Amino acid sequence: MVDPAIIVGVDGSRSSLDAVRWATREATVRGDPLILLSCSTYRGTKDGPRLVEELHARAERAISEALEAARAASTDAGIDIRAEVSHQYAPGSLVDRSAGAIMVVLGRRGLGEFTGGLIGSVSSAVAQHAQCPVALIDGWSRVADGRGPVVVGVDGSPNSQRALGLAFEESSLHHAQLIALHAWSDQDLSTLPVGVEQTLEQSVLETSVGGWCERFPDVSVRQKLVRDRPVRHLLEMADDAQMIVVGSRGRGGFPGMTLGSTSAALMHITPCPLLIARPCTSK
Repeated sequence: MVDPAIIVGVDGSRSSLDAVRWATREATVRGDPLILLSCSTYRGTKDGPRLVEELHARAERAISEALEAARAASTDAGIDIRAEVSHQYAPGSLVDRSAGAIMVVLGRRGLGEFTGGLIGSVSSAVAQHAQCPVALIDGWSRVADGRGPVVVGVDGSPNSQRALGLAFEESSLHHAQLIALHAWSDQDLSTLPVGVEQTLEQSVLETSVGGWCERFPDVSVRQKLVRDRPVRHLLEMADDAQMIVVGSRGRGGFPGMTLGSTSAALMHITPCPLLIARPCTSK
């Protein structure tokens, strides 16, 4: 059985090299293997040997560049860095590998994708269907020193608990303060007496965070409560954060829903690394 690893999607783009550098730091602090994965098939095409040869050569070049970036970024000579070229279409390959992974790390935009700052197609597909946490990296160089707090969105849902667990783990690993934000605006509690609504929501935040504080006593936690939708406040804190952590869907989600509105919006515009806490089948 292959040990769980951090998987990085590599395509030669600047964004994917940022993902490699971020993932190398994660692998180093966790002591986990790092797998650089490049794909040589474009949307399942089987058009002629010349195209197949060129796609494979491009994948090999991307892997070579990624290996160089990972080794340069590593502060531990003993880190286990592996490289693979898959002949499967990229989204399918990364989603398949996510079943046993610690996390999948991707650049927000891939090579040749002119998305006006929005997320690339491969990153979007993997973020929606992966079976482990997914990290989307953009602007890694801005926070490469690892400073700043970890910020997590809290709403009291089971998916929010997954995000909290991951956020506490990241804060502990990186010796960072954790800011737990609970923003609510999706429930009509206007008929309740004045002050009761905020008291209820404060209880949601404190209850959500409480158990994790006991499990991670080394983590300094600041709680923040606002009556508003969460995206604007998470983005405001992202300017100084080393990462934002959210669940794949919130308390308004439903079974079968791939991403909630908050995580879907943040995927496109977060100026720092975004970690989406999807269900994890690894350790």
